[in-house]
Amino acid sequence: MIFAPATLVGSSGITVIRISGDETFSVLAKIFSKSAEEFEPIDADKLNSHTAQHGYIFHAGSLIDEAVVTIFRAPNSYTGEDVAEISAHGGSYIYRKISNLLRSSGCVHAEPGEFSKRAYLNGKMDLAQAEAVADLIKAKTDQANDLALKQLTGKFSGKIKSLREELINYCSLLELELDFSEEGIDLVSKDDLLVKIDKLIERFNNLTRTYERGKIILNGVNLAIIGKPNVGKSSIFNYFLNESRAIVSDIPGTTRDYLQEPLVMDGIQYNLIDTAGIRVTEDIVEKEGVRRSKLKIEESDLVLEVIDLTNPDPNADNNVKDVSREKVVKVYNKVDLAPGFKIPIDGISISAITGEGMDKLHKAINEKAAALTTGSETSDIIITNERHRDCLLKSCEYLSGAREQILSGGGNELISFEIRAAMDSISEIIGKTANVDILNNIFTKFCIGK
Repeated sequence: MIFAPATLVGSSGITVIRISGDETFSVLAKIFSKSAEEFEPIDADKLNSHTAQHGYIFHAGSLIDEAVVTIFRAPNSYTGEDVAEISAHGGSYIYRKISNLLRSSGCVHAEPGEFSKRAYLNGKMDLAQAEAVADLIKAKTDQANDLALKQLTGKFSGKIKSLREELINYCSLLELELDFSEEGIDLVSKDDLLVKIDKLIERFNNLTRTYERGKIILNGVNLAIIGKPNVGKSSIFNYFLNESRAIVSDIPGTTRDYLQEPLVMDGIQYNLIDTAGIRVTEDIVEKEGVRRSKLKIEESDLVLEVIDLTNPDPNADNNVKDVSREKVVKVYNKVDLAPGFKIPIDGISISAITGEGMDKLHKAINEKAAALTTGSETSDIIITNERHRDCLLKSCEYLSGAREQILSGGGNELISFEIRAAMDSISEIIGKTANVDILNNIFTKFCIGK
């Protein structure tokens, strides 16, 4: 039996402790009583599934807490096993008392993701749906939440199962044809098969192309603020966060390393990055900060290139010469200190101190970010998981191999081998074929209690 808190432990109204395993209700009978006056063990066999039971938690005859226990009998539970959820009063002390009691009663603390892993192993959900649980918990925007729900409810899995079924059918026809090879019976035309494989490759590629958009929706838009030292990058960073997160001073090189904070604007999640000022320096620490800043620029989805209106450097490229101009918003800062200065038309003029022009900058950022999260793909499914993307890419490679075998006159056994390999690759997405290492890698990234 395993147990873990299903809510954060600390100062709160309640703490929910989840238990799962064959002896769950036997353990419950040892610690749960309907009476607060003295311990009177409940009859576990009479606890109906999907009911809430009010009572009291006892240890060695001593009252620990008043609680509500929710009962879920196998197989109609999250894990497919007998499950009980104890809703006790919040607080770390009470949780420690109950968890120690559960340990002494034969329960062990669950590993990260162990409840969801048991749900998968017991057939309550496939692997893609299990991964959606973590995505749903992680979601910070409506778009991310909607994508996770579609995956959790099986829409994505249904698409994968449909593709897998087609591959199984093609393999079956090719391998059955081998059995009748002496009779010269053709169950599938090679020209027809080639057309079908080309369509499958196109569908796989359409799905794969949605990954970049899905990754941004799930993880957020990486928005890097870059520029020479002392142009006001940290002031812009603080303005968007509405707090003094970064140190601001007139001394160039104040920011020695990048700072990163999450930010949601108009329903879009951003990873806002304040980078170190880019310049040639002999300072070892600052030099490392500049190196890291350049890496963040390469990883960014959008870049705010900040230029000081009071001291513009016409030769500055700020390390954006290799960045797609579609990703760059040029920002001229300190407009409040440059009265009468001719404002350039290739960017947005702002003051991060007074707020002048910040609404225009806000709008420009959101327009570019919306283009990244809208996309132009024809697929009705968006993938957000790198593992899924890699499985689809492998399947495409094998289907391309099958296509080459058909064009070169390869035998059915060689064509079938490639198609079966493609089928195995997409089967990994939903867990029809998955080794222990893959499962452990997936579920150890979950939070405790899920």
